[in-house]
Parts: sequence; C-alpha cells; structure tokens
Amino acid sequence: MTTRRATLLSCLLGLVLPAAASAGDLKLCTVDAQTALNETEEGKAAQKRLESMYASKQADLDKMQKDLERELQDYDQRKMILADSARQEQERKLLEKRQTFQNTVMQAEQEMQQTYNTLLSDMEDKLMGVASAVGKEKGCTVLFPKEATIYVSSDVVDVTSDVIKKLDAK
Repeated sequence: MTTRRATLLSCLLGLVLPAAASAGDLKLCTVDAQTALNETEEGKAAQKRLESMYASKQADLDKMQKDLERELQDYDQRKMILADSARQEQERKLLEKRQTFQNTVMQAEQEMQQTYNTLLSDMEDKLMGVASAVGKEKGCTVLFPKEATIYVSSDVVDVTSDVIKKLDAK
C-alpha cells in the first residue's frame, strides 16, 4: 500500500471511528499482510519457487559472464599480434557477446519480476478474501492493514494468525 493511500485511510478512519466509537459497537482489527503472505504454506512454496528460479538463472548468468571474461582476456593477450581486420572482427564479436549477455540479464530480471508479481497478485487476492471472512467471524467493525497503522492499542485485535491458519486450511 502506498504511503498516500495509507495516509488517506488514516484520515478517513480518524473521521469515521469517533462516530462508531460513540455507538459502542466498535471492534478494530488489523492484519499483517506481509507476515501472512510469508508464513502461509503457499507463501513459503512461492518463496522456494522464486529462490530456485533465481539460483538457476544466476548460475546461467555466472557461466555466461565467466565465458565472456575469459574471451576478453584471450583477446587482450592476442590483440597486438592480430591483423587490423582480425582485431576488428574479434572486437565486433566480443561487443555482440557483451550485448547478448546484458540483454539476457535484463530478460532474467524481467522474468523474475513478472513471476513475483503474478504469484503475489494471486496470493494477495486470496489473502484479502480470507481476511474479510476472518474479520466477519471475529466481529470486526473495521479491518485494516497493520502497515497502515502508526499506533495500535491493546484493544485492537490482530487477526493475522487466524488468517494464516485459514489460508493453510484451504
């Protein structure tokens, strides 16, 4: 949640909550979405998937980089004895390989980000549905993200553990 949205939410709560409190039926609840996402079985599996994907891509990139560095060293050692045309051809090939490596790095970063966003989006949708259900079960008047709070009194109920249990039960 952006800072701007959190500030707006806080302001709105500041206007709405006093009226609700005067009615006497106010029960405030919070959920720590990041903790819930990290501690569910699905969240842990997603994290392992991302780590495995990262390790695989990193190994491939490390190999490409070492090969490129070796070729650059070989070229540096031989460039003085090469004819101008051969040197230009080697430089062209090395520049092409460097560009390919850089493109591969960018593509790997984009794939990782896209996978992360897809996994996170799916999990956040489930989390919001389950958090709403838990909030209703617990009789929460207002359920808001813990990240949007500045101060939480002991009267505020944290339903994060209940949300994790319910997500893992699905």
